[in-house]
Amino acid sequence: MENLDAALTVTVIGMGIIFLVLILLMGAIMVLNRVFPYVAPVPEVKTASDDGELVAVIQAGIAAYLKRKPEDVSIKSIK
Repeated sequence: MENLDAALTVTVIGMGIIFLVLILLMGAIMVLNRVFPYVAPVPEVKTASDDGELVAVIQAGIAAYLKRKPEDVSIKSIK
């Protein structure tokens, strides 16, 4: 019976320590969120030059696969 009491005591103390540490971590995270608030990143604006480069790369890939010159391959639409 003494072993059972000792085991329960160790279990309760261990769980108590874990919960205290978790509560401290939660508090630290809440403080850090107030000190350093989250700023949403600004979405990057696509430019027309990015699309032209993408078309050129896709056209070169298709031309290489078909074993033709890139000028012989025309791309109508990219989705």
